[in-house]
Amino acid sequence: MPGWACAQTADVVVLTETDDLREKLSIESALELYVDSSRQQPLSGIELQPFRSVGRTIPNVGYTGATAHPNPIWLRFRIHNATHQNAQLYARINFWCFDSLQFFVVDPARDSLLTASSVLGWRTPVEARPLADRNFSFPLSIPAGVERVAYLRVYKLRGTQVIPLTLWHRAGYLANMPGEYLFWGGVLLSLLFVAVMSLFFFITTRDHIYWSYTLCVLCLIGFFFINDGFMNQFAFDAQFWLPRQNIYFLFPLLLFYSQLVFIRTFLPLQRTPARWLHRFSTVGLLAGLACILMLTAELLVTYPPGLEVTFMRVFTLLYWLPMPLIGAFVVVSIGRRYYVAAGWLYLVSVSPFYLLNFGQVMANFGLIPTYRPLVDFRWYAVAALFEVLALTFGLAYRYKLMRDRNDELLSSQREKERTTYVSEVQSLALRNNMLEEKERIARDLHDNVGAQLALMITSLLHISRQAEQVPVTGGRMGESHSDERMPRLADELRAVVGYAREAIRTLRETIWAINQESFTIEEFGERLNQYVNRYVQQINGLEVTVQIDGEPNEPLSSVQVLNFFRIVQEALSNVVKHAQATHADVRLITRPDGAFHLTIHDNGRGLNETRDEIDDRHYGIHNMKRRAEELGSQFRIYDHNGTVVDVVRHGAEKG
Repeated sequence: MPGWACAQTADVVVLTETDDLREKLSIESALELYVDSSRQQPLSGIELQPFRSVGRTIPNVGYTGATAHPNPIWLRFRIHNATHQNAQLYARINFWCFDSLQFFVVDPARDSLLTASSVLGWRTPVEARPLADRNFSFPLSIPAGVERVAYLRVYKLRGTQVIPLTLWHRAGYLANMPGEYLFWGGVLLSLLFVAVMSLFFFITTRDHIYWSYTLCVLCLIGFFFINDGFMNQFAFDAQFWLPRQNIYFLFPLLLFYSQLVFIRTFLPLQRTPARWLHRFSTVGLLAGLACILMLTAELLVTYPPGLEVTFMRVFTLLYWLPMPLIGAFVVVSIGRRYYVAAGWLYLVSVSPFYLLNFGQVMANFGLIPTYRPLVDFRWYAVAALFEVLALTFGLAYRYKLMRDRNDELLSSQREKERTTYVSEVQSLALRNNMLEEKERIARDLHDNVGAQLALMITSLLHISRQAEQVPVTGGRMGESHSDERMPRLADELRAVVGYAREAIRTLRETIWAINQESFTIEEFGERLNQYVNRYVQQINGLEVTVQIDGEPNEPLSSVQVLNFFRIVQEALSNVVKHAQATHADVRLITRPDGAFHLTIHDNGRGLNETRDEIDDRHYGIHNMKRRAEELGSQFRIYDHNGTVVDVVRHGAEKG
């Protein structure tokens, strides 16, 4: 065949008796490639074209977005069966996203076409293919001792023009497929398990890092499910949810941008001086949303060829935008020592997976050869498992640290509560001791002092009655008789009885105040009114008006009540003794912030002495002043249509 003879520059795949039928055949050095720029040449014309040797790499003619006029790609290889048996082979293209594939077998000795397959593509259902495979496999039969030339025509509208072709013995292909599906089943189930566990951590901790990590793992599952052909095989109709082959671009796009979402949480920079990067990454996420819109907009509109090329270039740029942003997060976090350990963990975890992606990009632009690991998704799966394993251990350790910190905080809180409880118990014990001591003092005052005063009163009354019963006798002129002093002595004894009764009343009031731990404003008002009615108005005839303003249930301490009571008692006693007044007003105003204002105002003759004379001579006023100071208030006494006793406290805490 003239065309074949002129172009015979590649190796020949030789089948020998020593071949391991379970292993794939080495075909890379035998592949030749030709790009049909005319887009219309038949096989007879292609045979005469100058093919170029691919070498020991994968055929790759780069990346194209020119969907209006794509160029078909032709591959060919020569096989010689040096065995004594017919060879049953499969030529397999380990990718699914091709618009059309057609396989030809030529006999070079007779210059004749032996077989031509039907045209297959990603729109061809699995059951309509020669083999029920997620990718494309073409059968090839070579008799013993003969040579065949195989041609593969590949047509792809847009995207990476990579053709990962492999050649298998039939036995090796059938033996390899179960292990291959088992491998991918294990990979996808492992990733799904990690996603479920991460979701569980998010539900239990409400930490957004686990939500973003779940999103990353789910997008990774979608990436492998689509790109390794499982959707094409097991969810054929789902490919058409987006127009053309856009579903092929969707999950890699989601994968890269979900990684950007994750690293914003894993290495949070929004509260550091590098917050600008966090804000810029927000713009990057909006760019990812724009990419999704470009992929889905074709459901509604058809792009003109020129606009489509522009969109594809913009999409390609934005498609890879997360990569430099993620790199910047890692460099800034480590370089500025914000999150050194976390930054190194992430860098080590994702490096294998992203190095493979970066290598594929470099190969698509022809900067490096297209080595098989760059297009073999099993390598990507191993790299992804390493990434997920490392990050999962890192997040699990983070969860442990968070749990230990929470346990430490809980332990600290419990210790604080225990200390508070002990303090409260001690305070209650001290308070109880004080109450017991107050009760003992009150009991002693009542039983001892009160009883003695009562006995004194009884004795004094008895002596007074005896003195009144002694008859008065006469004597000589100028002589004094003791019997004449008896009535005066009886009067003095009655006065002493009055003082003793006043002391008992004061003692009872003191005992009442001591026995009460706290009072309300309402209770104090009632007690004060009882005192005024019983001892001031009924006995001394002074009309007194009592007015209490404040919250009825506002508490007063026993110190406040006793001091208020004594100040009012002393002031009213002074009014009765010195003021010659007929009326007095007692008013107490309290506020929740501890402020109060106590006034006792009478309509008597007022003060006839200077302030210095009052302080020097009136011990009762001195006592009122001291009690006011004990309450943390200011004390004044002045003339204003009578005498005013004024006790004021402004906004102080209650004593």
